[in-house]
Amino acid sequence: MADDDVITPPTRTVAFRGEKLIVWPLRLQQIGPFITASRTIIARVAMMAGAVDGSERAAVGAILLDLLEQDGAEIASALAVATGRDADWIAGGTLDEVADLLDAVVGLNRDFFAHRLRQLLVQAKLQADVSTDSQTSSST
Repeated sequence: MADDDVITPPTRTVAFRGEKLIVWPLRLQQIGPFITASRTIIARVAMMAGAVDGSERAAVGAILLDLLEQDGAEIASALAVATGRDADWIAGGTLDEVADLLDAVVGLNRDFFAHRLRQLLVQAKLQADVSTDSQTSSST
């Protein structure tokens, strides 16, 4: 890679309320507000994931409707953080548009949360362990 090469993060373009939204991976400054907005959704989705496996279509539909009813405002807020748009504007989208936008945001950030973050944490632990070991052996 040459010094002047620039890595451009992937994007997704989503048709939303008659506009084309370009969705980027979350930036560091968005993580706090995004997690705050989606904290209850994350917990409910994790809890519901087990209930969906092996369930009938009607049961899965009921679970999704419950999620939309209970957490619609949080979904709009999280997507607003990710897109830089107003939460009320996001909430005015159709269910299909919201699903497409949600899919784009999750898809662009899945690797970071599922793999890269875990690798960073494991590496930090290993470095801390090595540092602790070297301090212990140098003090003896």
